[in-house]
Amino acid sequence: MIMARKQTIIIFPHLNDGGGDINKAWYVEWKYRIPGESKQRKERVYKGLNKGSAKERYDLAKKIIEEKTAWLQSGKHLNGNVTRVYEDELLYRHEAKLYGKAKEHVVTIRTFLSDFLALKREQVNNKTLENYKSKLRTFDNWLLKCNLHDTHIKNITKKHITDFAVYLSKELNYSRRTIKKYIQILHSFFEFEVDNNRLENNPVQKIPEAGRIVDCSAVPFHLDERKMLKNAIERKDPQLWLACEMQYYCALRPGVELRLMKIGWIDFERKKIRIPAEEAKSNRTDIIDIPDLLLKSLEPYRQYDKSLYLFGRFNRPNTEPIGKNTLRNRFNYYRDELGISKDRKFYSWKHTGGIQLMDNGAKPYDLQNHFRHKSFATTEGYLKKRAGGIDSNITKFSSEI
Repeated sequence: MIMARKQTIIIFPHLNDGGGDINKAWYVEWKYRIPGESKQRKERVYKGLNKGSAKERYDLAKKIIEEKTAWLQSGKHLNGNVTRVYEDELLYRHEAKLYGKAKEHVVTIRTFLSDFLALKREQVNNKTLENYKSKLRTFDNWLLKCNLHDTHIKNITKKHITDFAVYLSKELNYSRRTIKKYIQILHSFFEFEVDNNRLENNPVQKIPEAGRIVDCSAVPFHLDERKMLKNAIERKDPQLWLACEMQYYCALRPGVELRLMKIGWIDFERKKIRIPAEEAKSNRTDIIDIPDLLLKSLEPYRQYDKSLYLFGRFNRPNTEPIGKNTLRNRFNYYRDELGISKDRKFYSWKHTGGIQLMDNGAKPYDLQNHFRHKSFATTEGYLKKRAGGIDSNITKFSSEI
C-alpha cells in the first residue's frame, strides 16, 4: 500500500549564501501552500544581498528572515490583500447605530466571528446572542492585545486557546465556571469553521481548566427567612412580592421571563402562562401551570390591557418594562435591612420553590418539567448542588410561602 505523501504547508525563510562566497548570488527563500492549490508557492529576495561585505549581507538577511517569518506566522500570506464586505456583529449597539455594521476589510478572524454570530442570531434568543457577542468580543480584544488580530484562523492553535484561558483567569480573575463558558463558545465557533471547510481540526480540545472555583449559586431560603421577607415586602412593594411568588411557584427566570412578561402571556381561565420562544431560555415556547395560590395574587391584573408589561415602570403595569436590575436591587434592599445573608439572592426564590416541591415528594421527572430543563442530568446536578439529592415522590404545593 502506497501512503500519500504529507504536504508541507510552510518552509520558513532561510538564507542561501553560496557557501559564503560573495561572488555568488545570495538570496533568502521561503515556500508556502495556499489551501486548494496543488503546488507550493516559492518566493525569493535578492535585493541588497549581493553588495557590501559578508557581515553586511548576513545582517540584512537576518532582518529579512525575521520579517518574512512573522508574515508567514501571522497568516497574511493566506489572506493576501483580499477584502470582503461583511456585517461586523462584534460592534456595540451605539457604534453600529452611528457608523453602521457593514465593513469592507481584509479577511481576518473578526470576519469569521461575525459570520458565526450572524448564524447564531437566527438560532438563539436575544439574551443568549448578547452572551455570545460579549465573550467573543473579549476573545477578539485579546487577539488584538497579543498582536494576533490579523493572524489567519488556520494558525490559531490549542496553545493560543490555553493562553486565552490563562488570561481570563490571571488578568480578569474569572471563575472556573465562567471560563468554561468562554471555552464552550469558542469550541462552537471553531466547529462552525470546520463545518465550513475553513479549518481541518478544531483547536479547542482538552483545554486545561483555569480559574477560581467559586460557587455563585443562590442559596434557598429557610422558612423563617421567607416569613421575614414576606412580612417586609408584601404590603410595601406588592409588585416585588409578586415577582418573588412567580419565581417560587412557577420557576420563572427573573432576567427575561419576568422582566419582559406581558399580561397577555397569562391565561387566567386556563391557569397557564405562555412564555414565547424568543423570550424563553429554552428557545421554545413554554406553557407553565399556575398554582391556585399564585392565581390569587395575579387576579387583580386581569383588568389591565394585555399588551402591557406586567412589571412596568413606576411599580405598575406599563408600556415600558422595568429596568434589568431593578427588581433585584429592590429585593437586595429588604434582604440587607433584615440582616439576611447575601448568599440569599433574588433568584433564590426559584431554587426555594424547587426544594419545597422536592421536600413535598416531587418525582424527579416532574421536577425536570417544573424547571424546564432540557435534560434530566441538569435537574439532578441542580438539586444535588442545592439539596443533596432528590426524592422519588411528588405532591402539589400545600401552603402559601
